[in-house]
Amino acid sequence: MDIKDKVVKVLCEVNPRIWENLESDLLEEGMIDSFEIVNIVMELEEAFDMEIDPEEITPDNFKTVAAIVDLIKRNLQ
Repeated sequence: MDIKDKVVKVLCEVNPRIWENLESDLLEEGMIDSFEIVNIVMELEEAFDMEIDPEEITPDNFKTVAAIVDLIKRNLQ
Protein backbone atom coordinates (compact mmCIF):
# COMPACT_ATOMS: atom_id res chain seq x y z
CA MET A 1 0.00 0.00 0.00
CA ASP A 2 1.48 3.35 -0.99
CA ILE A 3 1.37 6.56 1.05
CA LYS A 4 -1.68 7.99 -0.73
CA ASP A 5 -3.66 4.77 -0.23
CA LYS A 6 -2.84 4.76 3.50
CA VAL A 7 -3.79 8.44 3.81
CA VAL A 8 -7.11 7.84 2.02
CA LYS A 9 -7.82 4.84 4.28
CA VAL A 10 -7.25 6.95 7.42
CA LEU A 11 -9.38 9.81 6.04
CA CYS A 12 -12.22 7.48 5.11
CA GLU A 13 -12.21 6.00 8.60
CA VAL A 14 -12.81 9.51 9.95
CA ASN A 15 -15.39 10.42 7.26
CA PRO A 16 -16.42 7.82 4.64
CA ARG A 17 -17.78 10.59 2.37
CA ILE A 18 -14.19 11.65 1.63
CA TRP A 19 -13.90 8.66 -0.73
CA GLU A 20 -16.26 10.43 -3.14
CA ASN A 21 -14.38 13.74 -2.83
CA LEU A 22 -10.70 12.82 -3.16
CA GLU A 23 -9.96 15.81 -5.41
CA SER A 24 -12.03 18.32 -3.41
CA ASP A 25 -11.03 20.96 -0.91
CA LEU A 26 -11.89 18.90 2.18
CA LEU A 27 -12.29 21.92 4.44
CA GLU A 28 -14.32 24.02 2.01
CA GLU A 29 -16.61 21.08 1.19
CA GLY A 30 -17.17 20.38 4.89
CA MET A 31 -15.64 16.89 4.69
CA ILE A 32 -13.44 17.62 7.72
CA ASP A 33 -13.37 20.29 10.41
CA SER A 34 -10.81 21.35 13.00
CA PHE A 35 -11.94 18.67 15.47
CA GLU A 36 -11.58 15.96 12.83
CA ILE A 37 -8.12 17.25 11.90
CA VAL A 38 -7.00 16.39 15.44
CA ASN A 39 -8.33 12.83 14.98
CA ILE A 40 -6.74 12.60 11.53
CA VAL A 41 -3.36 13.70 12.90
CA MET A 42 -3.49 11.03 15.61
CA GLU A 43 -4.53 8.34 13.11
CA LEU A 44 -1.85 9.38 10.59
CA GLU A 45 0.84 9.39 13.26
CA GLU A 46 -0.17 5.87 14.26
CA ALA A 47 -0.52 4.58 10.69
CA PHE A 48 2.89 5.93 9.63
CA ASP A 49 4.64 5.52 13.02
CA MET A 50 5.74 9.17 13.07
CA GLU A 51 4.98 12.49 14.70
CA ILE A 52 3.59 15.55 12.96
CA ASP A 53 4.98 18.82 14.29
CA PRO A 54 2.16 20.90 15.81
CA GLU A 55 3.33 23.85 13.67
CA GLU A 56 2.43 21.80 10.59
CA ILE A 57 -1.17 21.30 11.66
CA THR A 58 -2.49 24.13 9.48
CA PRO A 59 -5.52 24.32 7.19
CA ASP A 60 -3.25 24.42 4.12
CA ASN A 61 -1.71 21.06 5.05
CA PHE A 62 -5.16 19.43 5.41
CA LYS A 63 -7.00 21.16 2.58
CA THR A 64 -6.75 18.28 0.09
CA VAL A 65 -5.72 14.64 0.01
CA ALA A 66 -2.65 15.69 -2.02
CA ALA A 67 -1.67 18.25 0.65
CA ILE A 68 -1.93 15.61 3.37
CA VAL A 69 0.15 13.16 1.30
CA ASP A 70 2.81 15.87 0.86
CA LEU A 71 2.79 16.52 4.62
CA ILE A 72 3.34 12.81 5.31
CA LYS A 73 6.13 12.56 2.73
CA ARG A 74 7.93 15.54 4.28
CA ASN A 75 7.68 14.00 7.73
CA LEU A 76 8.90 10.58 6.61
CA GLN A 77 12.17 11.93 5.23
